[in-house]
Amino acid sequence: HFEQRGTFIKKLVLERAKKAGFDAGNGPDAATHVLASDCSGLGSDCMAMKRLGLTCSHLFASDVSVKSRRFINANFSPKHLVANALKRLDCGSMTGYSCGFPCQPFSRLNGRRKAWADKRTRLFDVALKTISTKEPAWAVLENVKGLAKYYPQVRAKIRAQGLTKKYVTLVVPMCPRDLLKEHARRPRLYFLMVRRDVAVKVADLVHFVRLALSDICKSMPKPLALESYWLSKTGPSVSKTRHQKAVKKNEGFQPKWVKRHAKLKKNIRSDHIMKAKLLAAPSADLGLTPRESGALQIEWARRGCPNTFVADVSQNAGRVPWGISGEVPTLSCSGKIVSFDSSTPNTLKLVSAAEKLQLQGVDLSRVTIPKGMTELDMAKLAGNAMHVDIMALAMMLAMTMVNWNKYKLGSRMRTDKTDKH
Repeated sequence: HFEQRGTFIKKLVLERAKKAGFDAGNGPDAATHVLASDCSGLGSDCMAMKRLGLTCSHLFASDVSVKSRRFINANFSPKHLVANALKRLDCGSMTGYSCGFPCQPFSRLNGRRKAWADKRTRLFDVALKTISTKEPAWAVLENVKGLAKYYPQVRAKIRAQGLTKKYVTLVVPMCPRDLLKEHARRPRLYFLMVRRDVAVKVADLVHFVRLALSDICKSMPKPLALESYWLSKTGPSVSKTRHQKAVKKNEGFQPKWVKRHAKLKKNIRSDHIMKAKLLAAPSADLGLTPRESGALQIEWARRGCPNTFVADVSQNAGRVPWGISGEVPTLSCSGKIVSFDSSTPNTLKLVSAAEKLQLQGVDLSRVTIPKGMTELDMAKLAGNAMHVDIMALAMMLAMTMVNWNKYKLGSRMRTDKTDKH
């Protein structure tokens, strides 16, 4: 299933490039790829290259998370693997570069976001400096759509590194649900950067990307049914310890969520409320706290009690991300996803971390999970990951905009010049 989708993406992009008259030097297949990444997560870029059927060597990767580094090392064995991209030394030349720099400073879900005042935004500067210094043929950067609010500062930073003259940069909003008909929502902004001196028909690149995305959206086959992603019927149990401690410590105190739930229920049809109460017992069996169980009941009732329903009950009632008809809300590191089909008894389940990885496009049969990796560790990996198929699409678009004959010639000229000196 996963390999077929990668092949389909590659085929559609190359067909669109052929229609556009791009002379790409036999395309990305003719090139020897050296891949590098910062804020690498679980190595979605390496998985994407394999899914596209392209061979590459992994020059370096970096991630602050120990678990991420263990996962990357176990599966992709980069030549250099570091914890802090800010302290990374010069590791050599590359043909492609990717970076999913931290999204918390720009995310609309973060009520305390500080934008450029947040120290984590320095990793964006590192990414731009790496591109400016090493001059890869292409680069792909990823972040949340909330970054659009800060476009003037983004453009200024790109200009300050001299990348406006060196690179063509296209900012493309992409979501696996909208473009690839995947189950999981994950709307993101992708910066597709191609070096001007090796780009094909610079004036036509925007038109090419628009038409390629249109082709993908129209022709992409539907994925397997959502149920086929589940590895178990119920999912992992969740401890109630946190709730029990809160009740003991504050005995007789009514939490804020109780009042919130009562207020929301006033605006919901009574028959929907009665039907939703049937979820209380199964929710308790899964280990959901009363607040989480109540939020699930309220959100399901507010939507008219649809047959299929998926919700992230880690959020408060009234702002719970949800989806129907096989749609899964955006996965987060701390999210608690509940799925059920009301037309079938006993289908209420918690989505496990491994299932979240599959929803992010990870083929579990082709990766190695390091020993000692807990459910929480894997959930964080899934929440931080870039969707593999969307990453494959973004990288394929960027690589197709490169004339690889020009790139090879330029590389030989640079090598000769270096040898003389």
